[in-house]
Amino acid sequence: MTVAAVIQARMGSTRFPGKVAAHLDGRPVLAHVVDRARRARCVDRVVVATTTKDRDDTIVEVATALGVDHVRGPEDDVLRRMVIAADHAGATVVVRITADC
Repeated sequence: MTVAAVIQARMGSTRFPGKVAAHLDGRPVLAHVVDRARRARCVDRVVVATTTKDRDDTIVEVATALGVDHVRGPEDDVLRRMVIAADHAGATVVVRITADC
């Protein structure tokens, strides 16, 4: 059994655009979420799932800097992005995490 924590992240928030890249205590919010997911004892892989939109290149840059895998999929299909991430991780179990939690 492979457990993957899939963090869904996008820059296109309507109330606070770019909040996952906003700095909290000197680091992007996404970095804090990735760190916590990595600490989970039952999680084997952490993957950031974002969209193919250019504005989400920032998320890819943050994920790369953190050394965490990332995948990209359609903006309007969150489930498809989750499936892409699960397949990428070889996951049999997926823990869905939003990047702004």
